[in-house]
Amino acid sequence: MTSTPAPPSAQVPSERPGAPARGTGRAGDTATGHQGSEASPDDAAVPRDGARTSGSRATRSREAATTVLRRWWPALTAASAAALTLAGGGDGGGLVFLLFTLPVMYLAVAVLDRPGTSWLMVALMIALHFLLEAAGLTPWPFVLGLGLLLVAAGLVLGPLRRPGVFALQVPALALFGGAGLLTLVVSPEAAVAVVAVGLLTHAAWDAVHWWSGKVISRSLAEWCMVYDTAVGATVLVILLIRAF
Repeated sequence: MTSTPAPPSAQVPSERPGAPARGTGRAGDTATGHQGSEASPDDAAVPRDGARTSGSRATRSREAATTVLRRWWPALTAASAAALTLAGGGDGGGLVFLLFTLPVMYLAVAVLDRPGTSWLMVALMIALHFLLEAAGLTPWPFVLGLGLLLVAAGLVLGPLRRPGVFALQVPALALFGGAGLLTLVVSPEAAVAVVAVGLLTHAAWDAVHWWSGKVISRSLAEWCMVYDTAVGATVLVILLIRAF
């Protein structure tokens, strides 16, 4: 019995190594062309990274400025106020009034025993000053009289009988109020010198309040300390220069 020869197996022609696949040459070229015309991901990321860096720098700058203002706003505003006072030649009457006003204001806060009312007392004393002047009245007798009433109230109610800075509010009123009265009876040149020394002395008194954290708020103590030092020292230097 004769065997039937097996049919030859279909052979798939092998592709040459390195030859492009059928039907992909043009498509591959097209795809390659599209990729060449588009920006690479790295190139596209550059402006986004730069914008992000600029935004983060701006954010850090704002945060730094906010931190500085939150911590140093009393000193910064006090320095600005002192510069305005000195640029205007210094209102002698206004500076003398400070010698009466500041101890009375501190007394009022001490009697209330509420440091949170410190800036409210500043606003009230300023308003009182302008109201008295608008009425044609001399402010300092009313302010000094108010100080004496506060001393009596503080001694009766008890806050001014506490040791430390509370009890020292009474001699402080006598010291600075006496300096204010002295400016009314001496020559104008001597009055300016008394005001300058009085402000520097009050700056030291402010430092005591700031350090102890008692009676008035630290922000007001810092504000007054910077203002009194700047104005008092500048006025005193000017007087010394004129004297020599």
